[in-house]
Amino acid sequence: MKNTEFNKSWETVTKEKSIWEYMYIKDHSLYFEKDDNTIKLTSYKTKDLPKRTSKLTIAGNILVNLSTLGNIMSRCPGTEEVTLYSLLSTPQSGFFGTSFDAKLLRIVAPPITWRRVAVESTIRYTLKKYISDYKEPFVFMDIGSGCGFDGLEINRIADRMQDLCKEQYVPTDNEIINIDISSKWLHNNEVLCDLLCKKNSNTKRYNISIFDYLEQKLYEQDCKGKKNLIVSCNGFAEFLDDETLTKLYMGIRKIAGIFTGRVHIILPFSIKDDYQQKIADKIGFGYRAKPRLLMENLIGNIFPQYYQSFEEKYSQIVMTLERKSDF
Repeated sequence: MKNTEFNKSWETVTKEKSIWEYMYIKDHSLYFEKDDNTIKLTSYKTKDLPKRTSKLTIAGNILVNLSTLGNIMSRCPGTEEVTLYSLLSTPQSGFFGTSFDAKLLRIVAPPITWRRVAVESTIRYTLKKYISDYKEPFVFMDIGSGCGFDGLEINRIADRMQDLCKEQYVPTDNEIINIDISSKWLHNNEVLCDLLCKKNSNTKRYNISIFDYLEQKLYEQDCKGKKNLIVSCNGFAEFLDDETLTKLYMGIRKIAGIFTGRVHIILPFSIKDDYQQKIADKIGFGYRAKPRLLMENLIGNIFPQYYQSFEEKYSQIVMTLERKSDF
């Protein structure tokens, strides 16, 4: 197939509704709706959210009673609940209507939304290379996957490209590995996978922490004999201490060492911003972004055989590491 035909098909597929565009928030609940199927993914009502693990300040206690987003952030920091609520930005009513929730969304949502979209764009760009240039399947490992929307979107695009590019090989036998401590979100992934992935799902789900996955060496059975790897590891740098984050990144490097072909690692993280940290401290949220130089040195020292590229906005960085061919 000529490049112009491929590009036309790619443009068609990427202009279609993405996985995230089938969601909406109504009455403090998040829904996924496609065709005649409506699936409730989560509730944002206080009675349905986890208990807080950290003590809030006086200002924090006031805020969480006035804003649904504030309440979610205090109970589910760094989770799918916060990301999707910010992404959809549909203020829900509190004690004084929606005004406080809307105000907090205007502050919090832009960096979270930009980072989410940047990760999605990076994965999509990498997927395009595999389909158009490499013509090889890969393993996509989503660490802290939540509902595994990135894997679902990969399957959606690959399946649609296979439909449109009938005379060209499209790697649809990719494998998705979702690792997350939330059984609820992994169950949601399984439900959505059954609904959306009519042809190829090839999805494994591990309801354990990434550190248990590494310690049990489950990656050895998952990755043995596989050639190419894409890793997405989102939301850890802001909540782990330096030693634990180093342990995580070294574990990812060990997994990558099993693969003989291409390796792409996507590492989104916040860099320390005094204003954002001041807000977090004032409210009492357990958020600790690290200085840029610390993160650059940490990643550079652990992954010396990788090219680095990144996008940055709102004190958020989405870094992509690509292993050098002479590793």
